[in-house]
Amino acid sequence: MPDPDPGPRWWQRIRIGYNAGLAVISLTLAGPWAHVLVSVREEESLAGAWVMALGPLIVLAFADNTYRVAAAGAADDLWIPKIRAAGARLLLWAAVIGTALALPVTTLVYALTGVHA
Repeated sequence: MPDPDPGPRWWQRIRIGYNAGLAVISLTLAGPWAHVLVSVREEESLAGAWVMALGPLIVLAFADNTYRVAAAGAADDLWIPKIRAAGARLLLWAAVIGTALALPVTTLVYALTGVHA
């Protein structure tokens, strides 16, 4: 008995338009999240801001994976699993973009110069 077809490779399954659209829509949430992280960074510490950023990122990455698998296994006429998967991906994009706007450059500057604002 022959092995089943493994399907397309992971890079062939990436939906560029879907992810780009969600990333653009998520900018409305990424700005406020970046502002929260910047205020934590300025009032508390850079490490505290990273901890605050990574917690939601981990939870959202897990939720995104869970809802994406549930949507892939759901019947084609069920919209709720697809909406949940899109919502989780939207929030994940917002968290990633907000974190990228607020923390990596500052972390690099602090590491290279030793200056802490």
